[in-house]
Amino acid sequence: MANSFVEKFTREEAWYISPFFTNLDKNVFAAKYLPSEVLGALASRYSRSTKGVRRLFFDEYIKPILEPDLAGANSRSIREAERMKTELVNFVDYLYKHGGWEAVVNSRRAREFFEKWLAAYGDDSIAQMAGAHLFFENISQVAVKNLEDFRIGFAPLEKSTRYVLFDQKIGGRWLYFVDPILAKSKYGKEYMRILNMLFKRYVDSIEPLFRIFKKLYPQEPGQTERAYRETIKAKTCDVLRSYLPAATLTNVGFFGVGQAFEYVITKCLASPLFEVRELARAAQTELLKVIPSLVGRATSPRGRVYQRYVRRTEKILEKMAHDTRSHQVPRETLISGASVDLVEWDEDAEDRIVASLLYKYSTLAYRQIRERVKILSAKQKLEIIKKAVSLRQVRQHRLVRAFENTYYKFDIIGNLGIYRDLHRHRMLTQERQRFTTELGFDIPQDLINAKLANPYLNALDRVNRFYKKISKDFPDQAQYVVMMGNRIRWYQWENLRELSWEAELRTGPQGHPDYRKIEQQKVEFVRSVHPTLVAALKFVDFNEYELARRESEKRIDRKLGLIK
Repeated sequence: MANSFVEKFTREEAWYISPFFTNLDKNVFAAKYLPSEVLGALASRYSRSTKGVRRLFFDEYIKPILEPDLAGANSRSIREAERMKTELVNFVDYLYKHGGWEAVVNSRRAREFFEKWLAAYGDDSIAQMAGAHLFFENISQVAVKNLEDFRIGFAPLEKSTRYVLFDQKIGGRWLYFVDPILAKSKYGKEYMRILNMLFKRYVDSIEPLFRIFKKLYPQEPGQTERAYRETIKAKTCDVLRSYLPAATLTNVGFFGVGQAFEYVITKCLASPLFEVRELARAAQTELLKVIPSLVGRATSPRGRVYQRYVRRTEKILEKMAHDTRSHQVPRETLISGASVDLVEWDEDAEDRIVASLLYKYSTLAYRQIRERVKILSAKQKLEIIKKAVSLRQVRQHRLVRAFENTYYKFDIIGNLGIYRDLHRHRMLTQERQRFTTELGFDIPQDLINAKLANPYLNALDRVNRFYKKISKDFPDQAQYVVMMGNRIRWYQWENLRELSWEAELRTGPQGHPDYRKIEQQKVEFVRSVHPTLVAALKFVDFNEYELARRESEKRIDRKLGLIK
């Protein structure tokens, strides 16, 4: 894509890493030949770094072998280092001359098998048996949410807004996406002025806020300098991410099975957004190099039929929504702060859960168990639920599957940053509306306390006026200018087991204050309709924490052996 920023490598660097990736000159690429453990470690490091995964691979895996630190090393260590370097050179040279596993194990037969059973017999399940690691670098937040909007067979890991500062320029430009259709329009220059303003204010606020937080939260006795620095940095990033527009460029890595990638590519090719369509095409191009038999159908006649179905269905639904909606935004939605509304739940949830808890250990039909549960008292039902969760000692001890037998639908208004974090939960149904400025915004209390609110409010006003101007002509592209502090609406429909996992994880002391409030509200709603069942959510944290990462960083120090 013309808009992409791609890392550069020297000729020597490229020689060492080229065999392990499908390309070095594009922002979409797949990994080859690398062990899953290495790729997993790279992806984890990737999420907290400004570097791309190819650069990380060279810097943290290849370079230490080529340039080992041998200060004070004995002769045995020196010989071992020389041997590793020689083996690395020989291995890379072998890959250039002979290829990888394809040269040793004839993969043609496997591909022919997959193509036969996928194409001729339509056995889609076999496409779940092979997968790939795929990376997208320097793509917008809008595009990431489209790519991540899939659940089964797909695991994304995205660059964090908490651990990484978005303060870099490449070639004199801030890292944001410019839609080519928007760029060519009468709004193009103003779009870039607005986004340049947002990034500049983000950057200009870093040092003042950092200094203020250091005064407010001094280093504790026994706290390492590393832990303190990371804690203050995380606090600063958490506050200032509200400035970042949805056009902000980020990195994301995926591990997915062939079936999931085929579906993602097929659906994204139907997107109204140029960026998303281009990324889908690029993804297919790279995956054809590593799992060609599993993603080819995305652009087949079958795939094109599905894309037409998606596009036409969305147009029909949008027209019906437009014909039936009020164009005036209710005044109450413009207030600051996240809000949750429980709109659907099961009246007989307790009976469902108790019957399901007993079912596995009985020979009776489910209907018979339900009838017996109905005559139990509320106290007896509560006792069964309490005993079912009595041995849970930490949140990682997940509730048994019987707790999946009741669902809750929450209609949520929260800032885009909250949605970005909670969207990671995939074992539920989530649907969002377009990113917009129409529902108001949140202002971090820390900006008010630090007397840095006025530049932020001014930025919100400018973005809002610009959004209203362009959304009439470009409703989809207008999403790029929306700030993470702007509020959007989405719903979650999830079972009690998933709610337990999400709420117990996201209300922890290390969680962002904004989504902690969302999860706390959700649990309180459940308590109001099903007080018996809330007993199962043992590790939801209702405390307030001014400095989210302090305790987490202490735990990291203990693991590193820096403190006892």
